[in-house]
Amino acid sequence: MPPQYHDTHEIVIAATLWLMHRYQQTGCKKLARLVEQHLRWMENGAASPVLANACRRLSFEWRAVSCTPRDTNTANQQPALH
Repeated sequence: MPPQYHDTHEIVIAATLWLMHRYQQTGCKKLARLVEQHLRWMENGAASPVLANACRRLSFEWRAVSCTPRDTNTANQQPALH
């Protein structure tokens, strides 16, 4: 059974993690743009400390994921996200 999310920030965090995971698998530029949109949305709407902290963590992880060169060995590995 998939996890149940009750707050908007939980949904956005989960969606961003999923997009980052898919980007790691595919290297798709469209997914990269979606991750960046989610991170901008989180940063702009980070009224709560939980969302602000999540945004910082995800932004740090995104920089690591998006700057890592993809090859056939790393494309098949599971990501080390949260």
